[in-house]
Amino acid sequence: MERRIAHLLLVLALVSPTLTATHAVGRLKDNAGDAPVSLVQQVHISYGERASEMVVMWASVLEADNSSFVLFGREPGQYTHRQSATNWNFTAADANPNGLQFLHRAVLTGLVPGQRYYYRAYSGFGYSNEYFFTAKREGNDWVPKLLVYGDMGKDGGAPTLPRLIQEVAQGDITAIIHVGDFAYDLHDNGGVRGDQFMERIEPIAAYVPYMTCPGNHEIAYNFSHYRNRFSMPGAQGNWSQNMWFSWDLANVHFIAYSSEVYFVNREWLSVQYAWLENDLRMANKNRDKTPWIIAYGHRPMYCSNIDGDDCTTPRSIVRAGLEELFYKYGVDVIIEAHEHSYERLWPVYNETVTQRDYINPKAPVHIISGAAGCNEQDGICVNAILGPKGPWSAFRSWLPGLYGYGRLRVQNATSLHWEQVYDITGSVEDAIEIVQHQHAPFPHAH
Repeated sequence: MERRIAHLLLVLALVSPTLTATHAVGRLKDNAGDAPVSLVQQVHISYGERASEMVVMWASVLEADNSSFVLFGREPGQYTHRQSATNWNFTAADANPNGLQFLHRAVLTGLVPGQRYYYRAYSGFGYSNEYFFTAKREGNDWVPKLLVYGDMGKDGGAPTLPRLIQEVAQGDITAIIHVGDFAYDLHDNGGVRGDQFMERIEPIAAYVPYMTCPGNHEIAYNFSHYRNRFSMPGAQGNWSQNMWFSWDLANVHFIAYSSEVYFVNREWLSVQYAWLENDLRMANKNRDKTPWIIAYGHRPMYCSNIDGDDCTTPRSIVRAGLEELFYKYGVDVIIEAHEHSYERLWPVYNETVTQRDYINPKAPVHIISGAAGCNEQDGICVNAILGPKGPWSAFRSWLPGLYGYGRLRVQNATSLHWEQVYDITGSVEDAIEIVQHQHAPFPHAH
């Protein structure tokens, strides 16, 4: 890393001192002299605290001397606004000795809901490419469409990523939810793998909000790589925490939670639980405006896999910790990952199936979509579904090397559509419609 920076500084010294924004150095050569090195990398966005905000994050090869910013406006190449960024060093003390250590975050404010904006990030004498996004729309009389998946690595996720890029390029994706496990792992090779992963997702994450939650592969160094690389709304008032938070989109109140607090950092257990209960209580008071409640966290409460993970046991730690709470406050859907497979459950509570359809469910509907492509076993992702099928399992799918991701479309206040997509063909593997006319705490919860 030091050699790369020294080389870049030498090249910059040869560049005309009259370098302007128009002629800014966007790309240089790396040590080998053949592969381009972008001065501004890993651009990605996420929702801010308000509909009128969007957060832009990126990394740079050269230290920005507190001069990093984002230029943005409503027309391509015509930037009417400039927003300064917060800069910090993600250092070797955070187990990032080889990765890019200069990180930046800018909160774009005053956005017109539903308006498209074009932007470029700047730092270290270089600009990013131009990207664009659509500011969050207000109200609930529209239909958001999200891509949803977990467990996507740098290598194993390769088959899925081109399909995701194609989906985003079509222009109708509102946001992406990544349900834990990034890169396998963000901290590998001293942070280099994390840099590679963030660069790989830039073609999707720079255009639509990339919303996250932590998984078990983010645990290392107290989740520091995850917490430094992503910024989520309402994260306990501390953007670098990102461990649990909530956000609204049209008819949905989304809740991101950490299943990992049940296995590490157990001092956070009571803090998260108290936050979740308060957030759910407030969400139920607002169900006339935002009727659906969808929670997402990494480790499932139920699964048919035979790998001995927490969800395979009758005494699941995550289920014991959260199922009653989510049932009590009427969470409609729980999206999970961790198992490198796809499984859809019937509405279930306390291992009891309440019905074998999705018309006015009387318990949460669990969906496991962790087949985006891990790096384990050369990307084969061996989490076989070969055991007995639980009574709560409505549909399950797993084959070695078979990848897929979910599409979530919120039709209106009473109808939600989910489908799981094969990444190879783009065909729909499984699809359901959930209809709920009675958004409220489930019966017998008190």
